[in-house]
Amino acid sequence: MLDEEIDSLTASFVFDAQGVGHYAYSKNELLYVGTTRPGDVPVQVEGVARPFEMSMAVAADGTRHVMYEQGTAVGYAHDTGGVWQAQLLVTGWSTALALDAQGAPHLLIGLLHPQVGYVLGTRDGSGNWIMTPLEGVGPRGDRERMVVDAAGHIHIALVRTYGMQNQVVYASNASGTWTEEPLDWWLPLSSPRYRIALEVDATGRPSLVGSNTQGAWLWTKEASGWKSYGLGAYLSRGPALMRNTRYPDIRHVLLDDADVNAFENGSTSQVVIRSISGTSAYGATPPFVLETRDGGNAFPGPSAVHVDDQDRMQAGFSYVHYDHLPDGGALPTTRGLRYVQYCP
Repeated sequence: MLDEEIDSLTASFVFDAQGVGHYAYSKNELLYVGTTRPGDVPVQVEGVARPFEMSMAVAADGTRHVMYEQGTAVGYAHDTGGVWQAQLLVTGWSTALALDAQGAPHLLIGLLHPQVGYVLGTRDGSGNWIMTPLEGVGPRGDRERMVVDAAGHIHIALVRTYGMQNQVVYASNASGTWTEEPLDWWLPLSSPRYRIALEVDATGRPSLVGSNTQGAWLWTKEASGWKSYGLGAYLSRGPALMRNTRYPDIRHVLLDDADVNAFENGSTSQVVIRSISGTSAYGATPPFVLETRDGGNAFPGPSAVHVDDQDRMQAGFSYVHYDHLPDGGALPTTRGLRYVQYCP
């Protein structure tokens, strides 16, 4: 248990190249950043109030980058040189942050109504922020994920809602212009929301993981188009995906599972890590039952997974617990951050 009674499920958890976990979250309307190193305690980022929708990335040199919402503005903070600096950039929605091969941040920002779509925030040679509209990418969705590949191309996955339907959409500028590809993949309604994970290999080929009512799926973009492969009967609300550093044909995926109506009936939620060779899933860790500090059942949100060269498996995620009142009414909630290890 890293912390509990945080303000929002939309915290961010990532692992660096050494397998150290880093997380950013809001508590008591203040922004905190912490690590999983033994003895470390979260530090407050000064100058940030009422943050929401955190996205985080860690550069190869250890510099941490965080994007967040503050009211109707998008903020950005980093700890270059070991000192946190924060600033508000533009009005909009904080959606996703990624670093390129040089460690430079790229910020995906949703436009406020009546504007439609996204802008991409990058810095020029003088350190000034440039906001570039993503022509060719349609209306803003939610649950966005973004990766900058080794060639500098940008890959985005998002969920776009049409009434009661939630469609997964992929967008990229790998062809030289921005294009989007709606997938024939629809996510069910749920609380917490069903999220998706995005991973891009060294050649720039994207993969997605997420769940619908038929279970969890790996989607890969192949020469003939997008293909889907079953990963098992998991209704995963907070999946995560990574590629093995020693064996590039192997991926590792964090999946959770609970009844489709678990947020209403309080049934058990649990997480496992599976491996994927090519497009075939194999093996699974024993299930880890996700509970809050008081023993209540909980459901994961944004998450991360890491497997090192010794096959030590780690996962980190934010979670939410719904307290069911005997006489009905609004559901009190408890939110927190959890970090787990599995040593085979």
